[in-house]
Amino acid sequence: MKIGTRTAISYFAVIMVVLAFTTSSILLLQYGKNIDIRIASSFSPVISAIKDYQFLIEETGRLSTDISIQANEVKRSRLKKIHERIYNRQKITLIGLCQEPGLADVKKRIIGVDKKFENTLILEKKLLAVLGSDQDYNDPQKLAEAKILKDQIDNEISKLRLVLSETSLQAISVFNKLDAQKFASYRTLSYLLLIMIIVIALLGVVSIYITNITIIKPIKELSAILDEVGAGKIIQFQSHISREDEIGDMINSAQKVVQGFKNKEQVANAIGKGDYDIKVPMLSRRDRLGKALSEMRDNLKLSKEKEVQNLKSLEAYTLSLKKKNKELDQFAYITSHDLKSPLRGINNLAEWIQEDMGEKMSEESFKYFNMLRGRVHRMEALINSILQYSRAGKTPENQEKTSSKQVVYDVLERIEFGKCTVLVDDLLPEVTANRKDLQEVFNVFISNAINHNTSTDPILNISYRRTGDKITFCVADNGPGIAEEFHEKIFTIFQTLERRDEVENIGAGLAIGKKIIEDYGGKVWVESELGKGANFYFEWPV
Repeated sequence: MKIGTRTAISYFAVIMVVLAFTTSSILLLQYGKNIDIRIASSFSPVISAIKDYQFLIEETGRLSTDISIQANEVKRSRLKKIHERIYNRQKITLIGLCQEPGLADVKKRIIGVDKKFENTLILEKKLLAVLGSDQDYNDPQKLAEAKILKDQIDNEISKLRLVLSETSLQAISVFNKLDAQKFASYRTLSYLLLIMIIVIALLGVVSIYITNITIIKPIKELSAILDEVGAGKIIQFQSHISREDEIGDMINSAQKVVQGFKNKEQVANAIGKGDYDIKVPMLSRRDRLGKALSEMRDNLKLSKEKEVQNLKSLEAYTLSLKKKNKELDQFAYITSHDLKSPLRGINNLAEWIQEDMGEKMSEESFKYFNMLRGRVHRMEALINSILQYSRAGKTPENQEKTSSKQVVYDVLERIEFGKCTVLVDDLLPEVTANRKDLQEVFNVFISNAINHNTSTDPILNISYRRTGDKITFCVADNGPGIAEEFHEKIFTIFQTLERRDEVENIGAGLAIGKKIIEDYGGKVWVESELGKGANFYFEWPV
């Protein structure tokens, strides 16, 4: 039987049980409600009406007694009113309330009391006739007759009182029986509800047990097997669960999936070992995994071929690059060495001529010779800058934990900063760097800030901030500032903002500093406006 059919039958059985118990509960509840209505509409008013009826009869006896003793027109009028209207109305009301089948005996008793009360009414009317005026109370014979009538009336009313008390008790007994029936129905309803809860609980337990045995347990077993398959622990999957329902379909599908994985695993292993000509088994035309493996095999084959070609090209390019770097280093060294020698010769020659000429040399010639020697010194500085620029940042492998604060103080000890006020953040952090490279960078920015500060009260501030895994250092000054269009130009080698004839500046320092910073994976920039000083920033890995 299919799981869906079995589940539908289980739900149908539970619903039918609940429906049967609910219908029974509603009927019992309605039965008790009907009894409540009968008690409220019939039996309770009957008991009250019997008491009123009994009180009315007893009232006639009390009025008769009072009238037989003393003249009282009010009581005579009350008794006559009872005889003429009140008694009949009360009697009819009471008999009308006794129409319920269970009150037939009560009704019969009330009718019997009414017949007996007719004799009492006759006696009371005779009493009213005997003592019809105030003068009759002065007649001893009428008083004696009235006393006899009064005793007869009391005797009759005593009998009627006894009968009415029994009638009232009988009505109460009927009321109690109905009340007992009502509570019995409610008690039955409570038992029924309890039984329904127990039955539903048992059905739930049985349903859970069946579900656990027939559905959950096989699914858990299948899930555990598939987890192992997913983890690569099972090479072949053969289930011992024999089912013909949805669980059986799942097991068959799982076996097909595992077998497909096994075949694909063999193919993938072969491809991983470099067998790019293996044939990929396809379960169907829509086997996406098979198509993916085929594409992977073809792509890997193509990539392998390209990798071999690229590797050969890369090896040739690496050799060529190493050769050119070596040639460049040799060129820079040889150039600087070879160019410095003739420059020194020119400088020495100029000095000798000046010494030989002595006072014979004109002032203008002396000026030109000094200019010549200055150009020689500048040319030598340019050559040194080229050599320094080519070697900058080529020692990142010799790195260690370095205190940037100590590096800054070492730089400040070696340079002249005159009347410039230097402020250094006392919390400058440790960074990983080649100490020589870090000193070169700080030397570039600190020297630049001091040398180009034309303020009457120059100030230099060195601070930092942490940004992720990098430290951003800031070298700020209150100098003349830099226009925005020159923010990039100043980091280009041999580019300066002042005329070289006015300021002796090669223009290589910032370029060298930028090259070192970028070799360490950082960046450098400036924030400045004319007349508002300059803030030079550079990033350095922690």
